[in-house]
Amino acid sequence: MKLQDVSVTLLGQLTHVIAQLTPAEYARPLPVLLGSSVGKHLRHVIEFYNMMLTAHQTGHLNYDRRVRQTTLETSPQAAIDALDQTSWLVDHYDTDRLLTFEASYSPDGAPDLSISTTYYRELHYNIEHAIHHSAIIRIGVEQTFSGVVLPPHFGLAHATVQHEQQHVQTPRGVLPALIHLDHVQLH
Repeated sequence: MKLQDVSVTLLGQLTHVIAQLTPAEYARPLPVLLGSSVGKHLRHVIEFYNMMLTAHQTGHLNYDRRVRQTTLETSPQAAIDALDQTSWLVDHYDTDRLLTFEASYSPDGAPDLSISTTYYRELHYNIEHAIHHSAIIRIGVEQTFSGVVLPPHFGLAHATVQHEQQHVQTPRGVLPALIHLDHVQLH
């Protein structure tokens, strides 16, 4: 499967989830997310994708230099529009190219890291990054908005889904018994 197809599917899943939330729900700080909101996590995902798409044109990428678009964290419709546009661009940017990636780990924010990467490598990174934030969004939604229907495997890494399909399934969160605790004395 092409990276573009995976991205478009993932962004479509995010659209499906947030379309079920009211603006108040979308922007609500959630205690289970340490006061963050579904909207803040989605804004973050969209901005990373936008930085990558801009880098496809410029050849330079620095995720730290993104402009935080607060409308994307308060308006589900603005986020849906941005997801639609992002999906269209990802689908149409179908050539790889070399990029220079910069980042800063210094207190003054000056770039102190510069490495070569590629657009496809960054597209792969954005997929994994979006899945990670989808998992966080899933936690917030499942704990707070019980009426929201989540897509199958929402927030799960592809490798996790493949592993679960290939092996004997155990209930999520239950580890197989490796030792019998009745034979162990705990002090």
